[in-house]
Amino acid sequence: MNKKIIGSLLSFVLLLLLVIPQNASAAVWWDGVELKKGQIGRLTVLKQTDLYKWDGNNKTFARKLNAGETYRIYTFLPGKLGLGGGYYIDRDTRVKYQTPSKEKLQALGVKVTNNKYQGLLDYPQVTGLVSKTAQDKINEAFKKHIRSSFNSYTQLEADEQEFRQDHLDEYGYPVPEDEEWMYSFDYEVYYEIKYNENNQLSVLIYDYMYMGGAHGMSIVTSYNFDVLTGQRLYLGNVAKTSTALSKIKKYSITDLTNRANRGESIFTEYLNEIEINNDRPFYFTSNGIAIKFGEYEVAPYSEGMPEVKIPYKVFR
Repeated sequence: MNKKIIGSLLSFVLLLLLVIPQNASAAVWWDGVELKKGQIGRLTVLKQTDLYKWDGNNKTFARKLNAGETYRIYTFLPGKLGLGGGYYIDRDTRVKYQTPSKEKLQALGVKVTNNKYQGLLDYPQVTGLVSKTAQDKINEAFKKHIRSSFNSYTQLEADEQEFRQDHLDEYGYPVPEDEEWMYSFDYEVYYEIKYNENNQLSVLIYDYMYMGGAHGMSIVTSYNFDVLTGQRLYLGNVAKTSTALSKIKKYSITDLTNRANRGESIFTEYLNEIEINNDRPFYFTSNGIAIKFGEYEVAPYSEGMPEVKIPYKVFR
């Protein structure tokens, strides 16, 4: 392949990096061009400059960048700006470098770190938000949840010891090995980050409790936030009228009924009884929301926690 073809292909790839949206419904725009995840800025070529490949040791010329061309910047090194894929240009008077606002960068997604409460239970925390007040509000909501979970965990531990002592008092010997499953309690917490774009954050936290028997039970709590303000958002903040909530319920019933007709195990006789209100767990999607149903609420245990994804156009 000759150098002219290689240069044309490279130009085409760089153009794609600049202008093709990954998800139009969740795009963050900066002066009419989509800001991409991982992007830290953009450059405008003022005078023709060299694009080269840099591997940390060797510098290989790729092609010339012409005045007026613009490119996304994903990283920088001393005196260099990175266009991605190991390609760099020299940061000098031949180029103009600009960075987006902190709010726009945050809209690409906030950093969520995993923490352990008392070294036992996992819970999320957010860091680096534009607003420290918003960050503190969000983190306190997660901490409040995990403190409650830990109280349930310690209570379950105490219940297990009490039941074991009751067995010893009644029978005069500890729980035998073949009955351990009835006296081995368990409490776990885990979470899923379901949406983290456009200054909205959706996290589902699951509390799982096992008290002997065939299986344990889980409860899901949804946490949806405006990360600019730290406000926790409930379903009523998204579907703001009773009519909108009714449309969500109708859509959910239709979706679940259709799934039952396709052979899924759905309790269709109880669907009209489902409640769609601020207690309903949900999370944001790129073009709407998804609502969650609890175990046994609309389907048998084997189906877990069914969910229905609802486009905004259904209720807005």
